[in-house]
Amino acid sequence: MCFERVLRTIENLNNDNYFGNKINEQSAIIKELTDKYSKFNIDDIIETRIKQAINIIKTDNKKVLDDISNSFTEVKTYTIALKKCFDASQEEVSKLSMKLNQVTADNTRQTELWQELTHKEDMYKTEVMNLIQAFQQEYRNSQRCSDSKMNDIEKILNTLPRMSTPLNQNEGTRIPNPQVFDPDNSQLKNELFTSFHKFEPSMGQALLKEVPKLKEWPHFSGEVEYDHMEFIRGIDIIKEYFELTERLVTARFKTLFTR
Repeated sequence: MCFERVLRTIENLNNDNYFGNKINEQSAIIKELTDKYSKFNIDDIIETRIKQAINIIKTDNKKVLDDISNSFTEVKTYTIALKKCFDASQEEVSKLSMKLNQVTADNTRQTELWQELTHKEDMYKTEVMNLIQAFQQEYRNSQRCSDSKMNDIEKILNTLPRMSTPLNQNEGTRIPNPQVFDPDNSQLKNELFTSFHKFEPSMGQALLKEVPKLKEWPHFSGEVEYDHMEFIRGIDIIKEYFELTERLVTARFKTLFTR
């Protein structure tokens, strides 16, 4: 049917003798083909071919779909595995973050403790330096006081009478009879008062009776904690109050300097 329509169309469109032979040849061929395939239904053939093509396409599409499904399944499996890895990594990151925060807090606390220790160390250093300076100042003051006391003692010792008298220039010194230098010796007392104060012996005797006994005088034991200046002041008070001579006072040093 299709070929017949084509043939009629060609005959209607081409009436020229130039194409007559050609058309006749084509018509013959078409007629032959028409006779040959007239027993076949072209529409059925086309439909069959289309169905075959569709089946082929379906088969190919099924393979493609199967491949896509398999690929999707693999992708899904990989996605699940990746999600597990991601969740595990997130959990690990969370733990590490907590540890980092703890370490940061510990470092902050350590920094605070270090600063506190450094501050206390500086305070202790300052306190120690102040104590050292105070000790040095006190030592210098004590040294000056000690030097002053030693000077006072040296002055007193320089005022002591010579305890021996050379017999001659070629003979050494000797210690005289202690009885001569006894502070309570009446002859020495009268001599001291009459020579230094120009008192009458009777007045000197009366004054000497008021002088405190040796046991009432301040004594110097030689210990470090003893107040040297207080010892000297005590003797000066007695000396000034009773108008004693220095010889009488220094004669008593032998008894006053005891341990």
